[in-house]
Amino acid sequence: MITEKDEYKRLLKNRLEENWKSFKILFELKHYGNCISIMCQELDQIILLLFLLKKKEYERNKLIGLSINSQKLYLAMPDNKKEYITEKHLREFAGTLDGWEKSIYDFGTSFHSLSKNYNYLLKNPIVSMNETEKRQIHSYITEYHNKEFPAEFTIEDIVPVLVAVFDRLSKSLVSYMDKL
Repeated sequence: MITEKDEYKRLLKNRLEENWKSFKILFELKHYGNCISIMCQELDQIILLLFLLKKKEYERNKLIGLSINSQKLYLAMPDNKKEYITEKHLREFAGTLDGWEKSIYDFGTSFHSLSKNYNYLLKNPIVSMNETEKRQIHSYITEYHNKEFPAEFTIEDIVPVLVAVFDRLSKSLVSYMDKL
């Protein structure tokens, strides 16, 4: 019999595999905006997995059960009311992270901004980003992928590292899944 936890892991692995295939095809077609959007999905999944891993086992199991049944995630409060997990909860949780986990959250936040402003066919989307977002992308890439990454970068500078970033995200996701 398959457990809910195993079913959840299988669901995540299947989606990751599908996203990797899509990412590779889109990258070959030079549809970089779509590649970044796929990466954002996986960045969000990493934060959710970290959130789950920090919960007590009974809470984690409850949230996993809700997830595999396509229900909205919530925690039961002492007064028997439901507190739904929102972006605000995940942002507050992310504020407690450090090291690579904090860095990947900051990078993900900046990449979300990049994906929203991604009109790379007409102009460089980096221009419309704020300095903090640019710094977070630069910091993450120089720390984990390319020490020579320019401080004043363009979208053309980011494109060559997209595959390496997605590869690391994928490996991290699998590693966190194994800890569930």
